[in-house]
Amino acid sequence: MLSKHFKSLFFILIFLCTSLFSKELKPVTIQLSWFDQFQFAGYYMAKEKGFYEEMGLDVTIKPFAFGINIPKEVSLGISDFAVGRETLLLERKKDQKIVALYALFQATPLILLTTKESNINSIEDFRGKTIMTTIDDASEVSLKSMINSHNIKTEEINFIKHTHNINDLINKNTDVISAYLSKAPFYLQKKGIEYNIFDPKKFGFDMYSDFLFTSEKLLNSDINTVDKFKKASLQGWEYAYSNIEEASDLIFKKYNSLKLTKEELQYEGQELKKLSYFKTSKIGEIKKEKMQRIYDLYNVMGLASQRINIDEFIYFDKKIENLKFTEKEKEYLENKKEIKVCVIRDFMPYSDIQDGKFIGAISDFMSLVEEKLALAVFPVETNSLSQSLEYLEDNKCNLIPSLAYSKERAKHLNFTQAYNEIHYVIVTENFVPFISDIREIKNKKVAVSKDHEILNILKNKYRDIDFIEVENLDDGLLKVKNKEVFAYIGINASVWIKLQSHYIDKLKISGKIDEVIEVRMGIEKEDKSLLKILNKLVINIDDELKQNITNKWLFIQYKKAFDYKTLWQVLIFIGIILFAILYRQKFLEKMNRSLTLKVEEKTKELKVINEELEQRIYKAVEENLKKDRIMSQQSKMAAIGEMMENIAHQWRQPLSLITTGSSGLKIKKELGVLEDKFLIDTLDSIINSATNLSTTIDDFRDFFKPTREKSKFSLVECCNKTLDLLNSKLKTKNIRIIKNIESIQLVAYESELIQVIMSILNNSRDAFSTLGDQEKFIFIDVTNDDENVIIRIKDNAGGAKDEILDKIYEPYFTTKHKAQGTGIGLYMCEEMITKHMNGKIESTNKIYIYEDIEYKGLETIITLYPEM
Repeated sequence: MLSKHFKSLFFILIFLCTSLFSKELKPVTIQLSWFDQFQFAGYYMAKEKGFYEEMGLDVTIKPFAFGINIPKEVSLGISDFAVGRETLLLERKKDQKIVALYALFQATPLILLTTKESNINSIEDFRGKTIMTTIDDASEVSLKSMINSHNIKTEEINFIKHTHNINDLINKNTDVISAYLSKAPFYLQKKGIEYNIFDPKKFGFDMYSDFLFTSEKLLNSDINTVDKFKKASLQGWEYAYSNIEEASDLIFKKYNSLKLTKEELQYEGQELKKLSYFKTSKIGEIKKEKMQRIYDLYNVMGLASQRINIDEFIYFDKKIENLKFTEKEKEYLENKKEIKVCVIRDFMPYSDIQDGKFIGAISDFMSLVEEKLALAVFPVETNSLSQSLEYLEDNKCNLIPSLAYSKERAKHLNFTQAYNEIHYVIVTENFVPFISDIREIKNKKVAVSKDHEILNILKNKYRDIDFIEVENLDDGLLKVKNKEVFAYIGINASVWIKLQSHYIDKLKISGKIDEVIEVRMGIEKEDKSLLKILNKLVINIDDELKQNITNKWLFIQYKKAFDYKTLWQVLIFIGIILFAILYRQKFLEKMNRSLTLKVEEKTKELKVINEELEQRIYKAVEENLKKDRIMSQQSKMAAIGEMMENIAHQWRQPLSLITTGSSGLKIKKELGVLEDKFLIDTLDSIINSATNLSTTIDDFRDFFKPTREKSKFSLVECCNKTLDLLNSKLKTKNIRIIKNIESIQLVAYESELIQVIMSILNNSRDAFSTLGDQEKFIFIDVTNDDENVIIRIKDNAGGAKDEILDKIYEPYFTTKHKAQGTGIGLYMCEEMITKHMNGKIESTNKIYIYEDIEYKGLETIITLYPEM
C-alpha cells in the first residue's frame, strides 16, 4: 500500500517535470546592430549555454548587414527582437511602433577621439576641425549635447563619412573620430599612440545605449515569449560578464566575422561591463525619468519630429498589480457588477463545490477576477464539461474558466489568450507495463471524457485506436477498473488525485501522451468588452503565480488522500529501517575491530615490503639512467661517424686538386719547363682548395659545438646548413632536393634540429640504394600553420613496409645490418623533438603527384608548437 502511494507520487512528479521539457521550442529571431563582437556576447552565451532553450525558445541570431532598416524590420515582424542604438527613441513612429525591453549600457560607449599630437585637448578646440562620424553617430544626442554644451555650432565643424578605420586618425585624414570606448583605445595603445578621449558621460550626458527592443504587436500578442526572451538574454549577459574569458573564447571560435583576437575581445568585455553597471547594480535597467531627459534633449535639439510617449516606448514588467483599464472598460465593469461561472464539481485540483463553497485552482483564478475587476463571481455547478457548454449556450452562466480552443467552439464562443497548459496521462490496471508511446496500445479501447478537445485531436492522429467517449473522469476510471476499456486518458493532476483517493490498489498511471492543451476562458459570443478586459488580466498573470496556485491545490489534495492508515504504515516502515540500521551499525563495529587488527598486521608487512621496494626502484632507476646515457652516447658516436664520413666526402675533391696541382708543379720544375703563369694558376687553385677545406672544418665544428641555451635562428639558413653538410653524399646518389621553405624565425636548439633533419635525410638517402636509375627526389617544405611550425620531408623511395612503420621510432630498431646502423637515430630524433623542442614527429607512407607523375615515399612531419 505504502509503496504504491510513493510510486504514484513519483510517476506524477516525473510527468509534471517531463511535460515542462517536452514542449516544442518556439522559433524567434534577434537582429544584431553591428558585426560580431563582445557587444553581443550576452545573446551568444544565452544561446550556447541553453538559457533560451530552457525558456522554450529556439533563437536565431541574425548577423548585421549594411542597408537594413532594423527598427522597420522589427515593426513589420521580419525580426522578433533587435539591438538598438542610443537613437532608438527617434525610431518609434506612428507606423513603426517599437518598444524597448531594457537598456544594456547605462552610458553610451560612443566617444570622440583625438591624438595628443593634434593638440586638440578640449571641446573648444573642435572649431574648424574635421570629425569623421557615421550618420547615426552624428545624430547621437550624447555627442551633440557634449559639443553644443560648449557653445560650438554644427556649422563650425566639418563632418565627413566614417571609414571605420582608426588609421585615418593616426594618418591625419581626420582631426577627430567617433569610436567605441571598448575598441578604438585598445588599437591606439597597441600602436603606442597617445590619445585624448571625449566621453559624454564625463560631461553629464550618460545616455542609454544598446537597447533590446521588439514590436508593440508582438508584445500585445505574445507577452510570454517577450518576457522569456528578455529574462534569458539578461541571464546570458550576467554569465558573459562573470566569465569574460570563456565568452571571448566562444566569440573567437564561433562568432568572429571581424577576425578579432582574444585580447581585443577580453578588453572589449571589461570596458562594456563597466558601462552596463555604470551607477547601477541591476543589469538592463531603464529609468523613466532618465529616458524622459534623453527625449527632452532630442526635443531641444530639434531631432524629435513628433511627440513620443515614454510610457509606450519603455516596457516595464507587466505584473497583475499594474493592470490598467480604459474609461470605456471601467464604465463596463461598473455596469456589469457580476458574472456567473460554470464550475465542474469533483474535478480537483481544478474545481469543486463543497458545502456550497467554490474551491480549487480555478477558484483562485476567479478570485483574481473578483479582486482586479471588482466583479462578483457566482459559481454555477455542473457535472461535466458537456453540461458546462450546454449551460453557457442557455445563458445559465457567462463564462467557462477552463476550456480548450476549437474552430467549432469559436463559432459560438469567444476565447481569451491561453493562461495555462494541461498535460494528459494514460491510466490502466496495475499489472500493465509502462507505456512509453501511445502507439503501443493500438487496436484497444481507450476512454476519453466527451467534449474534451483532446478527444478530437487523438481521434484524428491515432486512427488505429478505438477511442470511447465517457461522461467524465469517474466514468472513465470505473470502465478501466471493470475491464470495459483498456485505458483512460485524462488530465494528469486530476487523474492522480482520484487514483490516490479511490483506486490506489487497482489502477495506476502507466504513461503520458505528447499532446498538450492550452487553457483559456470561454465567454459568451456577444460580450466582447468582457473578452478584452479578461485578456488584459490573463496576459498579466505571471508564470510563478500560475504555478503556485496549481501546486497549492495539488498538494492539498494529496495531503487529504494520505490517511492515518498510510501514516502508520510510513512510521512502521521507518521503524524497520531504523532497526536495520542499528543492527548493521553493531555488526560493522564488530567487523571494524577485527579489520583493525588485520590492518595493523598488514601495515607492518607493507612497511617491510616498501623498504625493499624503494631499494629495487632505486636500482631500476639507476639502470634506466645508465641505459639512457649509453643510448645518448651511441647516438652521439653515430652522429660523429656520419660527420666523419661527410667530412671525407667533402674533402676528397679539394685534396685531389691539391695533390694534382702539387704533382704538376714538381714534374714541370724537374723538366725545367715551369712557367710563371702555370705556377701562379696552380698555386691559386691550391689556395682555393685549402680554403674550401677550412670552410668545411668550420661548418662541421659549428654542428658539434654544444648549445646549452636556445637561440633565435632562421629555418631557411638551418635547412641550408644541413644540406651543405650532406651535399656531397646527396650528389653522389643523384638526389634532387626540392625546397619550399617560408621565411620563419624560430627560438630553439639549432644544432639539435640540424641533427634531426640530417638523420631523416640520411634515411631517405639509404632508402634510394635499393632503387634503380629512376629519378630521386627529396622534398623539404617548411610552413606556418595556426602559429605552429610544420616541417615536412618526403621522398619517392617507395616508403616503408606497413609492418615496420609503427616501430621506426623505437630504440634499437633498424632495418640495416648491424655494421651499418644502431637503430637509435630516429629514436633520438623523437627524444630531441618532443622533450627539447616542444613538438612531435611522425612518419607515414604517402602517395603524391609531382610533374604529372605519381610517386610513393615516406613523409616525415615535424610539428613545433609555440612557447606558451
